[in-house]
Amino acid sequence: MNKKITLISFLAFHLLQCGFEPIYSENSQIIESNYVPIQISENSYTVNKAFNAIFKNRKKQSDFQLRISIREEDLPVITNTDGTISKYRIDITTNFVLIDTTSDKEIFTDYSKGFAQYDTQINNYDTELKREEAKMIATKKALQLIPIKIQDFQSSQIEE
Repeated sequence: MNKKITLISFLAFHLLQCGFEPIYSENSQIIESNYVPIQISENSYTVNKAFNAIFKNRKKQSDFQLRISIREEDLPVITNTDGTISKYRIDITTNFVLIDTTSDKEIFTDYSKGFAQYDTQINNYDTELKREEAKMIATKKALQLIPIKIQDFQSSQIEE
């Protein structure tokens, strides 16, 4: 019995000391931003809500500014023989520029995309609910890629 307790405590100690840190945890430094995100396009309420959810920990003062332009697009996927559309795809495209505010110089520019599909429903209200839900999903997918792309760029600059 003593051997089991010793072995379990030994393994627990070493596993806790291995340095593992989840990428998407609240305390993670990987997605931590050192820039002020600014949305420069006029968008729907749902897209604005998703933007504020993703970039909720914004810094008020920083030497860097992230300017994001978001474009929304509804595309028909399945058209019935009578001309009605039974399935749509929402495409969200973001173009973003990371700017050094001290020199007003563009440091990094890129884009990201997110999409989701929804089926039309029997009534317009339910269809609109599905559309807004799909728009939220597509926007979050597109916006969550931005900090990852910026960090990848910053990591590649450090290595050079």
